[in-house]
Amino acid sequence: MDKLTWEAWQSCEHAELGPRLRELVTIDPAGSGGDTFARIALTGADCPFLTGGLCEIHATLGEEHLSTVCASYPRVASIVDGVLQRSLALSCPEAARLMLLDPAPMEFDEEEGPQIQRRALRIARLTTAEDNGPKPYGYFHGIRAFVIWLLQYRACSVWKRLVILASFCDRLHALAPAHSQTPRLIEEYRAIVAGNLFDSVLANLPPRPALQLELVLELIVQRIGSDIAPARFLESYREFMQGIEWTSQSSMDDIGARYANAFSSDYAPFMAGHEYMLEHLLVACVHRTLFPLGPQEQARESAENPPPESIRDQCLMLLVHYAIIQTVLIGVAAFHKEAFAAEHVVKVVQSSTKAFDHSQSFPAAALRLLAKKGVNNCAALALLLRMQV
Repeated sequence: MDKLTWEAWQSCEHAELGPRLRELVTIDPAGSGGDTFARIALTGADCPFLTGGLCEIHATLGEEHLSTVCASYPRVASIVDGVLQRSLALSCPEAARLMLLDPAPMEFDEEEGPQIQRRALRIARLTTAEDNGPKPYGYFHGIRAFVIWLLQYRACSVWKRLVILASFCDRLHALAPAHSQTPRLIEEYRAIVAGNLFDSVLANLPPRPALQLELVLELIVQRIGSDIAPARFLESYREFMQGIEWTSQSSMDDIGARYANAFSSDYAPFMAGHEYMLEHLLVACVHRTLFPLGPQEQARESAENPPPESIRDQCLMLLVHYAIIQTVLIGVAAFHKEAFAAEHVVKVVQSSTKAFDHSQSFPAAALRLLAKKGVNNCAALALLLRMQV
């Protein structure tokens, strides 16, 4: 919570809400000022000012009494070379529906807009003039244009697109500080995509569903075992467990076999006509996070849990989030069978994003787990996500 809102809440004279505003909000000793001056005390997964899923402060006092964080959500803003870029957080149910349900490729509008208001101060910044250090910021526009083009290349399955993206990010990570080679690398990978040059290699790699499932479950358990998880995600996770008939007597091989069967019988037939939903998920994440370089100036700082910094780590985390969503969806599809529908995909994407993407501690914990498992490059993780025969 920002200081201006905290000060307004301290003087709120509303008979019922005023005392609660002062009681449930404390100055954050670890805060850096600005948007992190104070903090609402949480006793569960939800904000104590939610009533029936709606904000009591907004309903009673009006939007002007919301903190900067609450007033801006689910809108996410960044500035690249002085240009304001707006995105939406998929953790918002309505934003998830708007972005995921349209079959057409995601497009980006350019227009003259109003000046940035105080409520939009939580902005990440990137300038392509800073082309030094381990990241090729000077080539950001070309890199992101290629990444979005690749993720929307519908002649390939989403999984193949991810393998190519992972390989590209590994190479881009290894280039530093030889940034001048970036345009050549982009053109090389455009030719690889157009020529289907990865197909022969990928065709000879068998799926490893049991190994994939074991890794993803460790990632999920690490998150839900360390902090309060959103109820909607836990609902989907229970459906996943029931869908693959997880019991204490089941071996990992048995569970992996049922997981693979759920993919073939329940998930793949539906997703064959709805893979654009996963494409939108990835494109939205790329646009929102300034992937794969990330901003030079973060919108929110955390000394204890900084966001992934390297190109490799940012790609690994994109793959981790995708892997979690795909894995849970396969079990949910098995749970609902022929009733599995787009609404279930929206719920899993939204609740998973809220559970994992909003956790400041999860990225570092996930990267440590991957390192412990020997997954130290993006292509290795992407190849592990294969489910098709």
